[in-house]
Amino acid sequence: MPQTLAPPASAPAGAPASGTSPDPELSALAERHGLTVSGARPSLSEYVRQLWDRRHFISAFAGAKLTAQYSQAKLGQVWQVATPLLNALVYYLIFGLLIGTRKGVDDFVPFLVTGVFIFTFTQSSVMAGTRSISGNLGLVRALHFPRACLPVSFCLMQLQQLLFSMGVLVVILLGYGQVPTWSWLLAIPALTLQFVFNTGLAMVMAR
Repeated sequence: MPQTLAPPASAPAGAPASGTSPDPELSALAERHGLTVSGARPSLSEYVRQLWDRRHFISAFAGAKLTAQYSQAKLGQVWQVATPLLNALVYYLIFGLLIGTRKGVDDFVPFLVTGVFIFTFTQSSVMAGTRSISGNLGLVRALHFPRACLPVSFCLMQLQQLLFSMGVLVVILLGYGQVPTWSWLLAIPALTLQFVFNTGLAMVMAR
């Protein structure tokens, strides 16, 4: 006997058909209860607000990472200052003594140390940004938070390291006879702008 084909099962009541717009009543119900589309990208202002709401998480995460980074080292957090100073010493041996570029440059050592410290700050921020998300996949998968929190935290960690180095730089400047003036306060907006620039680079590299 010829077999008859059963009619296709109908879609559940209330479910929108494929390729059609969602039911206005369901959309109104979701909006009334604060429901949003899963995985929807928020607006820029909303995303910035979410970052600001998690500012305590960002600062705590940066502090914990900074402490854990040097907890196993014998010299501890001394490496925060020793590393850029050793880099400055290498640059001084190469450019100051071997090549002789220190001739005719006033206060060559403070000039060199300042450049090495800022360059190290930018380099470390970019390098940390490249692995800020890929190196913390467990945290990303376990918690829901703006992913930009991670590169911002790593840049904040590098900024904290730079502040230790700035203390050493002040000692070097005083040792070379530099008298503190009000112009030294311009370092605050300069470092702030440098931090914002490094954070942007870290976010780009984090992708």
